[in-house]
Amino acid sequence: MSALLLHLNLINQEIIMEKNSKHGYDYLLIIGLALSFIGIITNLFFNIETSVEDNPILGMMMELNGWIVLVAFVIIAPIMEEISFRSWTIKKNWTKYLTLVLASVFIAVSLNIYAGLIFALAFLSIMFLLKKKPIVQTYSFVILTSLGFALCHYGNLDLENYLAAFPLYLGLALVLSFIAIRTKLRYAILAHSLYNFILLLFSGFIISFGGTTYIEDSNYKGTLSGVSGFYSTDSPDIIFGKRIEIYKASLAKIASYLIENKLDYQFKTYPKDNSVFNLNIVSKDSNDIDLSSLLKKMTKDYNLRIDTITEIKTVYFLTVKDIDKIKLEKEVKTKDYTIYSDELQYVVHSFGECQNIIIRVPEELKHIMIKQDSRFLINNMQPLVKLPEALKNAEKEYGFILTPKQAEVKTIRIFELD
Repeated sequence: MSALLLHLNLINQEIIMEKNSKHGYDYLLIIGLALSFIGIITNLFFNIETSVEDNPILGMMMELNGWIVLVAFVIIAPIMEEISFRSWTIKKNWTKYLTLVLASVFIAVSLNIYAGLIFALAFLSIMFLLKKKPIVQTYSFVILTSLGFALCHYGNLDLENYLAAFPLYLGLALVLSFIAIRTKLRYAILAHSLYNFILLLFSGFIISFGGTTYIEDSNYKGTLSGVSGFYSTDSPDIIFGKRIEIYKASLAKIASYLIENKLDYQFKTYPKDNSVFNLNIVSKDSNDIDLSSLLKKMTKDYNLRIDTITEIKTVYFLTVKDIDKIKLEKEVKTKDYTIYSDELQYVVHSFGECQNIIIRVPEELKHIMIKQDSRFLINNMQPLVKLPEALKNAEKEYGFILTPKQAEVKTIRIFELD
């Protein structure tokens, strides 16, 4: 009888401790909101600029179909991240192991395998060493998984921007941990989804904040129209002669398309948000559109800043085994694909853009017309093809030999100012 009373007393104490500890978790909400506020302030005051080319998330949002971005950011990412980092809050053994495995993999992929292993060892230590101290164990899990959540977002930004945003990521993780502990994991997922949706909404991705403005000069006329991230078209960009049609691009990216002799430079574009536009310009006479005049007008009217810097970077210098073998004067159609002629510099430029490398073409080879096999472009010039494989394919198909060396690179930077 006394043993039964003792057991009931222990159960009652555990219930009281759990109830009191849940109220103690209010500090998570307070600290989380405070850190989030600090993160917002550091981002506003430091305002560290990052280019689309250096930020994979920005680049993806600009290029992918809007519905894919919406589903990825508002549905898939919150579900995956909350299950990975906060399923332990269900407080079942299997959910703790689920967090252990998924969060470790998440961190290993985002950072490196060593970071993933360190997280796994720390998580296991908390599981077993603090097993008899449930409140301390819970707080330890919160701190560890929140740090892991914040660290796994490092790949989204460069170092300076990440350090400025770190308090925001950590604060968000603490708030979501509070929601998962005090309510249920599903509500943390919903809160995370709502947060991501609000970010997209106020960034100009879901609803365009740019209207339609008319652009006109003595040589050309047309419109610049703001569109949402859901805008799609099958029409290719046209930037030559008497017509310019550029679709779903930031103002900075549009300006980069208007710069002449662009193959001699590397570009970095700095949009102020996720707003994208369509530019449609036609010539008013029989002359080609004056690109330099249009660029100057856009820079002034839409508050752009353009500068050029010189950096030392790895550059791939091109040599060709036998130029006569790849020359082509006209299109050749086969049953499955087309081989058409283009200047060597444009073929090489396309290859470099896909592989994110800088290639220098000898002056005497730039304007030579060579074959451009559409089948080769589709199969071997995609970003998913690793650089070593792509280099081998380029040598096999075209006889291109690309030798890496350190050299000066001129980079044109285009900023959208407030």
